[in-house]
Amino acid sequence: MALPPDLPAHLSAIQSLLDHCTEEDLSLINSYIVDRAKQQQADSRAECMARFKPGDRVSFDDKQGKQVEAVVVKPNKKTVTLLSDAGKKWNVSPELLRKVEGPASGAQEPARLSLVQNGRTAPAATSSIAHQREWVGGLIDAPGFITGEPGAPYRPQMIVWMNEIGQVIGIELTSPDDLELDLAQELRKAIEEPAVGTAGAPSHIRMNDARHLEILEASFPSIQFVCAATPELSELQTRLQKELPSPENSMTYTATGASAEAIGEFFDAAAQLYRAKPWNHIPHDQSLISVSIDALGLKHAALSVMGQMGQHFGIVLFDQLAVHERFTLIGDALHRGVEPDYPPHTFLSFEPVRELEVGMRKDIARHGWKVAGAKAYPLLMAPADNRMMRPITPRDLTLFKALAQALTSALSDKEFIASHNGGSSTIIEKTVSTESGPVKVVLETPYPYETVMQENGASDSIFARLIAMERTRDEMDWDLHDALSTQLQERYLASPEARAIDTAASVSTLIMSFSFNYLNCTVATLNPADLEQILYDIIPRKVMMPASEAVNMIEDAQAFFSFLKRAYQSEHADRCLSILTDDAAPRMAAAMDNPSLFGMGKSVLSEGTGFPFNVPDFPTELPGPSATKPKPKDSKSRKKQRAATKKSRKKNR
Repeated sequence: MALPPDLPAHLSAIQSLLDHCTEEDLSLINSYIVDRAKQQQADSRAECMARFKPGDRVSFDDKQGKQVEAVVVKPNKKTVTLLSDAGKKWNVSPELLRKVEGPASGAQEPARLSLVQNGRTAPAATSSIAHQREWVGGLIDAPGFITGEPGAPYRPQMIVWMNEIGQVIGIELTSPDDLELDLAQELRKAIEEPAVGTAGAPSHIRMNDARHLEILEASFPSIQFVCAATPELSELQTRLQKELPSPENSMTYTATGASAEAIGEFFDAAAQLYRAKPWNHIPHDQSLISVSIDALGLKHAALSVMGQMGQHFGIVLFDQLAVHERFTLIGDALHRGVEPDYPPHTFLSFEPVRELEVGMRKDIARHGWKVAGAKAYPLLMAPADNRMMRPITPRDLTLFKALAQALTSALSDKEFIASHNGGSSTIIEKTVSTESGPVKVVLETPYPYETVMQENGASDSIFARLIAMERTRDEMDWDLHDALSTQLQERYLASPEARAIDTAASVSTLIMSFSFNYLNCTVATLNPADLEQILYDIIPRKVMMPASEAVNMIEDAQAFFSFLKRAYQSEHADRCLSILTDDAAPRMAAAMDNPSLFGMGKSVLSEGTGFPFNVPDFPTELPGPSATKPKPKDSKSRKKQRAATKKSRKKNR
């Protein structure tokens, strides 16, 4: 290939040199030229790439020559990933991109940057693509606790704003001292000074708290606010939690800030409790003890003793009964494969020395704190919401020292022990000395469900008596259950929830009956997995009823559990409601229409010609609570059944 005759002087000089090169020389020079050209292209691309950052608005011409506007998501090695307003992803060379300059920050009110203004068209000067911008906002828990400040450690919240491509454009930390967060100010800051991208308001903002929407709608009339789920914020919180670096130093009792003397007293009390072996006297971990300590702000807290299965010994404290009920549903959630709700609680467990972190072992050895044995090192921990560990405080050490001493003393009281096995109610009071003065601890057994639930708003004692019967008696009382179930059914039928539907199917009676007779629990502690077994297994197997009734039965179940949730603030009813979704009726109908699921009696009756629905004596109403009762033959078999049930219900924590 001949070069043009009118080359610049420097190129003519190069050509002259090339004419005297050998073939090997030319090959080396060619490799250098190719590499040099590639490097220049990369430098040029990098220079173009540096003009854009995530969140910038850009435009380019597609293959048809049509201009497309989009948002920069991320730069790659050779291209820039973009997200158009129609939701389409593009990978475009940076040389082909043109930056779309937005309005200057503060040049006009943020409210005027949106095309949509409560259904009206905005001025023509507004961006033509703003109507497709939806932000997500709300409060999430910070991924850690604040320590080193006056008072107890606290977990702050963060107000977060995310743009339409999932970038965090605004975040602010709040503390318990912030009496009223100025949401409008935080949103205005995110609009005018976003952490990434250009300034400008969205057309829509989605939040999951209606109270926040009411506050913001008045300040930003041009933005359309929507109350709906915000899974993006939940994912962000999970990601922040996972990315939080682990503390460099392991947890030690010295790090709590308590004096060595106070920690030593805690160790002494814990050792005494371990030697008293409360798990040998308290029948199961659902045999709760009420704890009231006015000086520490506790009233009818729920104390559970674990270790009845011969491992994982200790005590667990829940500040409120409702928190304990949430805790009992963790196993059900894990069984069904859904994310469990881990409520905050504090527990003292006794662990083998090898299970402790090195820093804690050295801390204990250095101070010479006493333990009951090599397998009884006290480990005090406080899981907060979402399983994050709250730092242990001097108050925690004082509280569990007082609990250990009071419980150790109570275990020597015969009436206290008997109260866990059907005996009369017992109250034990013990005054414990602490660094801040004497503290009175009040232990009450059995747990006063009726008192506590009615103080918390329960309309009557029926629900509480069902729970108490299940957890505090050695045997299930058939007659008492029938009486309480009948009363509960009457209350339900008179409720607004029941009056709002056709209750002819009356599946509520079957749920109460089958819970007690087949699942060895009451409707007061029924969990979603057990409810699914009743609706999709036991009823199809046992009850002669057309599959078309499934719609009415699910509607009745929804009304029944809505009634239980409202009248008794039941955590279990709330979770049961969560599975009564749109697919519940079709699923139940399919099960009721599947002959392979029928029990022997139902199979015989339905064999050949289908269900005998037209026979004159076919029942038009479902049976009462005790109609399906498979009563044992004698009291011994009842006692054996109850003992086996209790054993299976013990949690191996």
